[in-house]
Amino acid sequence: MKLDVILCHYGEIGLKGKNRSYFEKMLQENIRKALNRFAPDTFASIGRMYGRLIIRLNDHGQNEIESITAVLKNVCGLVYFAPAIKTVQDMETITKLAEKIMATGEYATFRVTARRPDKDFPISAQKINEDVGAAILAVTGKKVNLSNPEKICFIDVVDKRAFLYTERIHGQGGLPVGVSGKVLSLLSGGIDSPVAAYYAMKRGAAVSFVHFHSVPYTNEASIEKVREMIEKLQVFQQKITLFLVELASIQKEVMVLTAEKYRIILYRRFMVRIAEALAKKQRTGALLTGDSLGQVASQTLENMSVIEEAISMPLLRPLIGFDKLEIINKARAIDTYDISILPDQDCCALFVPKHPATKARLKDIFIEEEKLNVDDLVQEAVANIKIEQFD
Repeated sequence: MKLDVILCHYGEIGLKGKNRSYFEKMLQENIRKALNRFAPDTFASIGRMYGRLIIRLNDHGQNEIESITAVLKNVCGLVYFAPAIKTVQDMETITKLAEKIMATGEYATFRVTARRPDKDFPISAQKINEDVGAAILAVTGKKVNLSNPEKICFIDVVDKRAFLYTERIHGQGGLPVGVSGKVLSLLSGGIDSPVAAYYAMKRGAAVSFVHFHSVPYTNEASIEKVREMIEKLQVFQQKITLFLVELASIQKEVMVLTAEKYRIILYRRFMVRIAEALAKKQRTGALLTGDSLGQVASQTLENMSVIEEAISMPLLRPLIGFDKLEIINKARAIDTYDISILPDQDCCALFVPKHPATKARLKDIFIEEEKLNVDDLVQEAVANIKIEQFD
C-alpha cells in the first residue's frame, strides 16, 4: 500500500483574486523545477485541483517519499503538503482503505477528519467522520480523541476521487518565488545578507546577487563564500545570477582623499549606486540588504538615511527589526550559518576607520564626495562587473 500522490496546499495565493491562476501556475512550475533538480524522475505530472496542487508520483517516486518531502519543504508558497493514497469515491472502498492505513503504527488515540469540496458526493463530511471512525474503532480498538489525537486519518473527497493520508507536513509558506518581481541583493560573506535574501524569496521575489570584493588587496575567500551561500539558497530558488564587483580602486580613492571617519558610509554609498545602476540594466525593481537597525556603525537610522539618499530605487531591509540571535537561528535553519562564519577578508574591512561616524550628516558627506569623481568611479565599476550563473 504505497503513497501515490502528494497534495499541496497554499495559503495567500487563494486570496489573490484575478491573479490566483498566475500564482498557482508559478507555484506549479517552481515545484516542477525543484523536483527535477533535487529529486529527479519521481513524478508523472503536477496538476491543479480545487484550490490545491496534486503531484502524481511514478513508481520510482513512490519509493522516494522521504527525498521528495525534503525538496517540498523548501518550496516557497507551500503552506503544507501531504503524501496520500488516491482511491475512488465509494464509501465502502474509502472505509476499507482507512482501516488498513490506521492498522499500522504506534498510537493510542485517533480522529477522522474529512473534507468534501466535491458536493456531488452524497455523504456529508460529518457522516464520513462518524462512519469511518466507527470502522477504525472496531478494527483497531484504539480510542477516539477529537481534541488532541495521536494520529489523524484525513480524507479529502474532491474532483471525483478520494485521498487518504495521516500527515500534513509544513512548508515554507509565503508566496511562490517570482510572483513579486525581481530584487538585487547586496550579498556579503556575513550572516545577515543571505537570511535577508531568503525572506525576499519567501515573499515571492526572484533574487539576484551582487558581491563587492577588494581583490587583489584581499584574498578571494569572500567570493568563494558567496558562491557556497548561493548554492545553499538554490533549494529555495534554483536559477540565480551573481554579479562580482571590484571595489578596491574606489576604496583607495576614498582612503586617500576623504575624512577617515566617513569611509564606511562612502563605501556603502558607492555600493548602492553601483547596485542601482546594475539593477536598472537588469530591470530589477528594488535593492535588498541585510541591515538590522543599530547592529553596526553604518546601520544607525542617521547613517542608513544618508546611505539610501544616494539612490532613487527602493532599498528593502527585511531584517530591520530582527536581533542578532534571531538572524543566527534563521541562518542555521537555511544552512548558511556555517559558511558565513568562515574567515574571510570582507571589502568593508579594508582601510576601515578606527572611529567610524555613527550619526553622519548629509551635508558633510556631500563635502567629502566633492573630492571624488563619483560618476566616473561608478561607471568604471559597472563596466568591469563579472557575471556568474547558477542553474
